[in-house]
Amino acid sequence: MIKVVLFLISLGFQLVFYAQNKDNPSVKLLFIGDIMGHGPQIKAAYNPETKTYRYDSNFQYVQPVFANADFVIGNLEVTLGTKPYSGYPQFSSPITLAKAAKENGINVLCTANNHSCDRRKKGILKTIAVLDSLGIMHTGTFVNRKTKENLTPLILEKDSLRIALLNYTYGTNGIPVPAGTVVNLLDKKTVLKDLSRTKSMAVDAIIAFVHWGQQYKELPVDFQKKWFQFFQEQGVSIVIGSHPHVVEPMVWNQQKGALVVYSLGNFISNQRTFPRDGALIFELELAKTPQKTRITRARYITTWVYKKQDPGMADFQVLPVDMFQYYPGFFSRETDYKKMMRYYRHQQQLLLKHNIQVYEYKFFTEALQQIFTSLQY
Repeated sequence: MIKVVLFLISLGFQLVFYAQNKDNPSVKLLFIGDIMGHGPQIKAAYNPETKTYRYDSNFQYVQPVFANADFVIGNLEVTLGTKPYSGYPQFSSPITLAKAAKENGINVLCTANNHSCDRRKKGILKTIAVLDSLGIMHTGTFVNRKTKENLTPLILEKDSLRIALLNYTYGTNGIPVPAGTVVNLLDKKTVLKDLSRTKSMAVDAIIAFVHWGQQYKELPVDFQKKWFQFFQEQGVSIVIGSHPHVVEPMVWNQQKGALVVYSLGNFISNQRTFPRDGALIFELELAKTPQKTRITRARYITTWVYKKQDPGMADFQVLPVDMFQYYPGFFSRETDYKKMMRYYRHQQQLLLKHNIQVYEYKFFTEALQQIFTSLQY
């Protein structure tokens, strides 16, 4: 049944969404939270017969969501390709994690976070080389200062729209940034210099993706609020946050055109402690008018990380809750379904109370409704 629904969604994109008005200069961006690689995830991805690592199943159920966006942007909270592979506290994952992300629609990764320096200089250089080889756009860490200047900001282009993306982290867990490399740290001197360069370019909007906040706290702290205010004062009206490993509220001031997502949560990880076991996909749509580029849509989709337990193995899958809440039989254990629903109810209560002008988007429900409506005509 799940495969039938996914097929219908895929078909519906061709029937319904492809025919959108291409003359309207707009861009749809999806932001996802922390892509992590704990030890159990690495173990689950390993095939002892082929001695390879596969992560394809991690993203298969959100791939239809990603397919409906121009850019899917995530926080890569691991280094890539430096052996021995390991999880916490110093992360290094196989390159096939990034390969599976790309093949399932994630095309932009932010690499400035508190784990950027986990494998020192080799980890930074290897991660950048892997992303370049896979054709994944990225920003936040750089091989040297000159490269940072040449590649800052990262420009996301669609039709006549040019969106500038900047990425910063509050720190690197006390590990010094290796000599010669660059990790964008969240300090005013760095931000102001980057913004000066960005504003001298022909861009329609600037978005800051910031690694900040207090871990496991579901409401933003003063540090986050003050930095958001600073970004607004400098003309950056859209700030997307990661790091707390739980979802925090979203605030859209439509009058000012300012928007902040304080924390996206754990997109995929082995953090099973409630409420670290889920996240959100945040959808942002920008449209260009003769006067200015403005936010035309801001909404979110709830996701939950399912750690599937089969005899002798485990698997990690990101599930869109608005689809899987109707299929309790999909889960190998009833307790897993109950954990997902507990997370969903908790997140709904949190965001209904604290969000401002940002609401849940039931992607699969609405997509199927559009498909069946189109087939009737």
